[in-house]
Amino acid sequence: MNAFFRSCWLLTTTLNLVGVCLPVYAIQPESALNAPERRELPEFSAPEISNEPIKPVLPPLPALPPITDDAPLSAVPQVFVKKFVFVGNTVFSEETLSKVVEAYQNRKISAEELQEAKNEVTRYYIEKGYINSGAIIPDQPVKEGIITLQVIEGQLSQVVINGNDYTNENYLRQRLENQVGDVLNINELQKKLQLLQQNPLIKRVNAELGPGVRLGEGVLTVNVEENRPYTFGLIFNNHRSPSIGSYRGELEAQHINLTGRGDQFYARYGLTEGLDDWAMSYKIPLNRYDTSLSVNIERSDSQVIEEPFSQLNVKSEADTYSLTLSHPFYRVANQEFTLGLRLEKRSSQTYLLDQRFSFSPGVHDGESKITVVRFSQDWLDRSRVHVIAARSSFNVGIDALDATINEDGSPDGKFFTWLGQFQYVRRLDFFDTTMLKDSQILFRSDLQYAHQELLPLEKFSIGGASTVRGYRENQLTRDNGFIASIEWRLPLTSLRIPKISREPDDGLIQLAPFFDYGRSWNSGSTATPEPKDISSIGLGLRWAPSQKVRAEVYWGHALRNIDGGDEYDLQDDGVHFELSMHY
Repeated sequence: MNAFFRSCWLLTTTLNLVGVCLPVYAIQPESALNAPERRELPEFSAPEISNEPIKPVLPPLPALPPITDDAPLSAVPQVFVKKFVFVGNTVFSEETLSKVVEAYQNRKISAEELQEAKNEVTRYYIEKGYINSGAIIPDQPVKEGIITLQVIEGQLSQVVINGNDYTNENYLRQRLENQVGDVLNINELQKKLQLLQQNPLIKRVNAELGPGVRLGEGVLTVNVEENRPYTFGLIFNNHRSPSIGSYRGELEAQHINLTGRGDQFYARYGLTEGLDDWAMSYKIPLNRYDTSLSVNIERSDSQVIEEPFSQLNVKSEADTYSLTLSHPFYRVANQEFTLGLRLEKRSSQTYLLDQRFSFSPGVHDGESKITVVRFSQDWLDRSRVHVIAARSSFNVGIDALDATINEDGSPDGKFFTWLGQFQYVRRLDFFDTTMLKDSQILFRSDLQYAHQELLPLEKFSIGGASTVRGYRENQLTRDNGFIASIEWRLPLTSLRIPKISREPDDGLIQLAPFFDYGRSWNSGSTATPEPKDISSIGLGLRWAPSQKVRAEVYWGHALRNIDGGDEYDLQDDGVHFELSMHY
């Protein structure tokens, strides 16, 4: 019997999947005078995902064993079988397995048919993905036509990891092993391997499944090729408010496997003429299911440099500390649903002529503090031609940790807001021409609803590169806001750089016409000044010499004319650009 099980389910599986890795969210700095910040959905491109299933390669069922004299049941040429009973089965019920062998019950069957009945049970397990499970017929006396079939449900007894230079072996093994007592299913194992392939730590996975030492045991050998866990980046753009200096340089460093257990560290430092800011974050997985805990710290110091306010020495300081617990409650190769709970403390101080000064209602002596509990829900759906990402966040300001509380009804640290974000990317592969077939449509939308007036730290800003292009950054800043943007990216040509452009898609130049719209309004009794909405149309040019070097420039034509500041800035002409390099 042992030889049968070792030979009938030997399987070799090789996965060469293309992983889709979500970028780590960069922590955005405070803008001028604590202009509000909100987490942006990551920019996606429609990925390539292998949908080819792992197909067990099964040899034919073995020949019938010879009938021996010491096996009473086997020695009988024919036997009347009233029913089969099963022992050892946990995956399928007695009723389910009885239906599998229904054709062999309530009649006389030969020894050959008895073996066929046993093989039908084994075949049923294999077809359902339990490739090292099956049935045997123990020696037994036949009483009242009842025959017992013993089911042996196979398990994964060992996982062997090779090729892991950076990653702790237990971290990888835990994501592939079953819980103690779980029955090995090749379909579930395939899902785990696909998720491992999508892990940003892993570049490629090859897996081989073979028999173990004992009956019903399996040994999985996994060969991994790892991605380099650390990166350094340099970014230059004009994505900040001209009042504090729109041209910004940023250095960032990231290690996604700091101690070999999938823990991530991120740090950045940014600088404009009037803004100095930095941020650090650390995230660690708590278990094999990727429940994670993260800690974030941000700090920014800004000063208005734009005339005529530069003479007033208007300054701002802002700090943010947060602790986040998240868990992916549903996750397969192409879909994921994650819940998160975040405790965040934010504070701000504003100054005029080196003295604390309040510029907004509810702020006392230039200082405001809030403590926020944020409950987030994230949904991701991706296929070969599309990506859908959605986020919802319920935010409640609480009276804790010295939050600003006002008794006169003015804005304070007790509030409720909801922020919804949606992004859709679609590759237009249904066109016939190459240019249109390789083009992409991108749609994104954000909506914030505030139940009451808010302190400046939580307001919604509209205008600039990430919201409505063609206007200055943070052109409108109010309690509520809505933005929508649609963009069509069409490949024009390819301009490769020797020794930098290595992949087939490197050097791609895209043309990107777009339309942006935004609307904002205040809550409570505060009147909303005009304009309430802004919109623009425009054109962008994107160039990616490699996966690590990117350049883009967008020009937006403002459909509503709004006067800029006294000093000219490139944003006044609707121009937004960015150059990024990573190593």
